[in-house]
Amino acid sequence: MLKLNNTHEPQTIGTTQKSHITRETLGVLFAIPFATSAVAQAVEEQTQAHKVPTELEIIEVTAQKRVTSLQETPIAISAFSRAMLDDQDIEDAQDIQYAVPNAMVSNNAGYNVRGVGDNAISATADPGLGVHINGVYVTANTIQNEFYDLESIELLRGPQGTLFGRNTTAGVLNSITRKPTDVFEAALTTEIASFNGLRTKGYVNIPLSDAVLQRFAFNTVKRDGYTENVAPNVGFDSIDGRDQFSIRSSTTFDFSENANGFLFAQYFKENSDRAPRTGVLCTSDPVLGCDNATVSSQYPNSDFTDGSLANGALAPTLAALGFATRSDFYNTNLDGSARVNPSDPRKVRQDYQPRFDVEDLLISFEFNYDFGEHVFTSVTAYHDRSSQAFADFDNADGADALFIPQSLLLPEGRTEPTTRYSTARSSESESEQWSQELRIASFKDGPFNYTAGVFYLQYDAESYGKFYQPEMTAIAGALGLPDELALFNFDTPDIATTSWAIFTEAYYDISEDLTLTMGLRYTEDDKEVVTRAISPLSFLDPRFDINNSYVDGEGAWEEFTGKIGLSYSPNLDMTDETLFFGTLSRGYKGGGINPGASDSAFPTFDPEYINALEVGTKNTFAKRSLQANVTVFMYQYDGLQVGGILGDGATFNTNVDADVAGAEFEFLALPMDGLRINLNLALLDSEINEDFFTSPDIADPSGSDPVNLNGKTLTFSPEKSVQFGIQYTHEISSNWEIAYRAQTFWQDEFYSRLYNVPSDKQEGWQQTDVSVTLRDMDDVWEFEVFVKNASDEASITGSSVANSLVGRYRTPLYLDPRTYGVRATYHFN
Repeated sequence: MLKLNNTHEPQTIGTTQKSHITRETLGVLFAIPFATSAVAQAVEEQTQAHKVPTELEIIEVTAQKRVTSLQETPIAISAFSRAMLDDQDIEDAQDIQYAVPNAMVSNNAGYNVRGVGDNAISATADPGLGVHINGVYVTANTIQNEFYDLESIELLRGPQGTLFGRNTTAGVLNSITRKPTDVFEAALTTEIASFNGLRTKGYVNIPLSDAVLQRFAFNTVKRDGYTENVAPNVGFDSIDGRDQFSIRSSTTFDFSENANGFLFAQYFKENSDRAPRTGVLCTSDPVLGCDNATVSSQYPNSDFTDGSLANGALAPTLAALGFATRSDFYNTNLDGSARVNPSDPRKVRQDYQPRFDVEDLLISFEFNYDFGEHVFTSVTAYHDRSSQAFADFDNADGADALFIPQSLLLPEGRTEPTTRYSTARSSESESEQWSQELRIASFKDGPFNYTAGVFYLQYDAESYGKFYQPEMTAIAGALGLPDELALFNFDTPDIATTSWAIFTEAYYDISEDLTLTMGLRYTEDDKEVVTRAISPLSFLDPRFDINNSYVDGEGAWEEFTGKIGLSYSPNLDMTDETLFFGTLSRGYKGGGINPGASDSAFPTFDPEYINALEVGTKNTFAKRSLQANVTVFMYQYDGLQVGGILGDGATFNTNVDADVAGAEFEFLALPMDGLRINLNLALLDSEINEDFFTSPDIADPSGSDPVNLNGKTLTFSPEKSVQFGIQYTHEISSNWEIAYRAQTFWQDEFYSRLYNVPSDKQEGWQQTDVSVTLRDMDDVWEFEVFVKNASDEASITGSSVANSLVGRYRTPLYLDPRTYGVRATYHFN
């Protein structure tokens, strides 16, 4: 993107909605600049007393496809410069939630912004938050990739579509990598941390000529697992470690005075024992396996009525074939001694070591041509990703069985002999994406400017899932069937999405201080999936009779969406800079196709629509030493996409109406030379507002008492969250400075499922990090000592419910334990 100054800032204005946010709240919003002015005056007096003026960094953003400052951009956006990313230790996607109001991020649940994320369970479902790298939309999940050598990160909250090629309902996350410069520079960082952690990263910048600049960067992560495995004689003593490597190349070309290009390539690889689940939460129940209402650290009841495979459906067959069977395979060993599920959240009993392998390649080329009053931009991108995962399915070390050793099929055709009642699962996926975006943007001196573009996306993928059990191999051998027999196969050899759109956003300066923004978008989505679910042992139990032939599902959707907004920048005596803005927008996310194992009467689920009203203000005070930004929003979702797991383990998606409202307060201050304080406060209220009864479901497997979702809170939607950070930097000699930083994050309780039953509720949690950094004033050396999660909290940040075949236990996702380490950086300048 050409870095052109722009005095015409676009933006948006809002719509109506049912909400608990009242007129009084809006009054508070517009009183913020006046209330803050008294504080600003005190800060200014303190600043003057120190003689050395302090001033907040001006952060530039590209949210409007043109370079503007954060404070003059009328969008609810959190942006972090390179220095802020380093200071706040934002190293991966999960760290974003500690710095952005109303954002939750986890490896399992993905991104959730203002109560909305990836709620549908389907290979054809679009994400709520659009993830971009250098403006390139990436369909496949890249949440495992770490951040390194970044120029900035921008997270736009609210529906986007009139400026971005791919439309979204929750927002946009854009990671902007550092571009090559015209001088040689390089750096190397080495980090040694607890759990045998070793991280390295670095870059080298090489100007090949006046017209061609080159930059390389890399990142590696290696550490042991955070979770101890206490199962005996299984060959591994921890899980959830990391072994990652990433490298990227960035090349800029100045073809002429008016034309330039940017070639970007990034490769990521992981071979870890990353675990999708790290424990079992269950209150044993003789009917369901685990009680729905409460959770504790018990194992599921092995004799529950619904029946586990090892002890229920397969027991009669094993007995008839001459194999001895046994009850309570979860809770007792062969000699009758008790097998206890660890109550310590940092311990598990698993007999199969998880594995997570990923390869990811992203290549893009951006071309810009400056016509004077217009700039033409073309962005072409290719993304390829493959992954394979293997995990313990029952999350326990199975009891010793009484049949002879059998061969358990593992991924890639490997086999392993076992005599245990155990289950394992594997999944594989591959995806390929091509995208093309063409834009034209005006930079005229007059009152009218615009951005317009077209976008095309082709996404193709395939995925396979298998569940294994050695008991089935024993049965297969006795019946003369193939030895390597899986319990279930979920095959989806074809997943295809083709999407194209045309979009535009125009800005008209009504006066010097008042700008009108209007945006319009047209989108067409075509999706297709070929899938099936099969069970080789369907003849043993009616519940396993899912031998489906391949189902070819398809759907097509089209929609017009848009927005209208006003932004007002008055000159106020009490502020250095003030912006008021309002946006009324309509967002859209395409429909999808339900998995083949679900009810064929509902082959597709509908698109998701959002009417969004957003009103906000951005202010700087006291010679740019204090910043106060506030946003109030109200959403009305028409057909929010939600998914669930049925009693037979199949998934099903549907649409419900919902209301969401909230407010976000972001403050940044430099009250004295060297002291920096940041404070974010987020409020959120969400509710499903129509009757919808789920039956059958894990919450009610019998279907006798279906759950009505009306009035339920959306998942991962805490009512309150707070982020606070304080940093003090001062010189300790003529050549060195030291920085002390402490930051803490707290969020309220939330629900992990829409049913909102007591066992779905997750308690509020907090994390506190501290660090001390020593820097060479000549920018050669930098040393840091850090502690993350200093109080060693073991809070649950999310959970899901396992399949009925293993008793419907909860699988919690815990906060990472306390980690500490040292980091050293050397700059070759």
